[in-house]
Amino acid sequence: MRLVLLGAIWGSSYLFIKIALDGFTPIQVVAGRMVAGAVTLLILLYASKLTLPRTRRVWLLLLFMSAVANVIPFMLITWGEKYISSALASILNSTTPLFTALLAGIFIAAERLTLLRFAGVVLGMLGVTVIVGVDATGGSMPAKLAMVLAAFFYGIGFVFSKRNLTGLGLSPIAIPAGQLLIGSALTVPFAARDAVVVSPSPGLSEILSVIALGVLGTGIAFVIYYRLIRDVGATTASLSIYLIPVFGAVLGRLVLDEKLGWNALAGAVLVVAGIALAEIAARRKGPEVLPAVSS
Repeated sequence: MRLVLLGAIWGSSYLFIKIALDGFTPIQVVAGRMVAGAVTLLILLYASKLTLPRTRRVWLLLLFMSAVANVIPFMLITWGEKYISSALASILNSTTPLFTALLAGIFIAAERLTLLRFAGVVLGMLGVTVIVGVDATGGSMPAKLAMVLAAFFYGIGFVFSKRNLTGLGLSPIAIPAGQLLIGSALTVPFAARDAVVVSPSPGLSEILSVIALGVLGTGIAFVIYYRLIRDVGATTASLSIYLIPVFGAVLGRLVLDEKLGWNALAGAVLVVAGIALAEIAARRKGPEVLPAVSS
């Protein structure tokens, strides 16, 4: 049940972004989700009697993590959704595990690419090529590439975290809470500027979408995810990744009447198959590792 709930929360994030963009600028959506997510995680952190990191070194690491795993991909995704459907965005951004497998194979000795895992990456990237390179999908080419680039940055964040934050004894809630605090500090000034210069006029649905995006997709989802890892293991928890494009596509169709071209559906099948192949290869190598996820 929690697997489905997690997939639904992360899959619905793209719908919330699309709705929020009707009343906010992209940077305002990003800042709003990070502030809401940070507040949510801080409440959970202190309710659990845990604390934020206290050393300068860790905060410098979190500054980099916030940039590559939050600010940059959030902006790419949000800007991209101005020009493509939320359904297509969810499919393209679900390529995160493929980039993670590729980057981890290069930079983490214990996760070197096997032939099977590399085949999974190639298959998934073939799916991306089918989606991006065929006109039947519709939408802006730069926006599609922004989604893929966001997935690449998520992969960088995972590998960096694995190399630099694992083993420091930090709470899994404290890490994203610290990242979102930094991300909020980086983006709120620009969001405030847009409030004066652009003067957007959001309605209730746009405001609630930003709150839901932050509280659920950027806050509570992390708690569910890490508890799933604790209870059932990283391999089982990673199954939620397969549900993200499913929920994203279904919600986009039901709520916004979005349509996907044949190439988007065919590409999605190839992407999911590539992720599955890479996951199977990773499991054969032995110990479970924390899979990368996007939100």
